[in-house]
Amino acid sequence: MNQNLKTKQDTNLDIKKGITPEQWKAEGEKLFGKDKMKWRFICPSCGHVASVQDWKDAGAGPGEIAFSCVGRHLKDSANAFSKESKKGGPCNYAGGGLFRINTKHVEDDYYFEFDHGI
Repeated sequence: MNQNLKTKQDTNLDIKKGITPEQWKAEGEKLFGKDKMKWRFICPSCGHVASVQDWKDAGAGPGEIAFSCVGRHLKDSANAFSKESKKGGPCNYAGGGLFRINTKHVEDDYYFEFDHGI
C-alpha cells in the first residue's frame, strides 16, 4: 500500500482539527501586517467586508469578530440569507446559529475567510 495515501480515519482527524491559531495569525500578518485592527474578513452570507476595527467600532465583542457579521450591531442591516443580504450587506448573520456557513477552520471552530481583495 502507498505510504502517501491517508486512510479515511486520518483524513477525518485532519478535518476535525483545522489549522492552528498560529497558522491563522501568520496568514493574517502576511495579508495585512501585524496590526490586527486592519485585518479584513468576508461575511459568508452577504459578502460584506469588515475589518476588526469595524467590529470594534460597531460595539461587537471579541468573540464575534470574523464569526458573526458586523451588521448584527448596525441599524437597518439585511436579514441573513435574504435577497437583500446578497447585495453586499452587512447582514445579521450569526456564526453560532442554526446555519453555520463559516468556512475558515481554525482549531475547533469555523470563522470568516480573510478578504484577499486589494
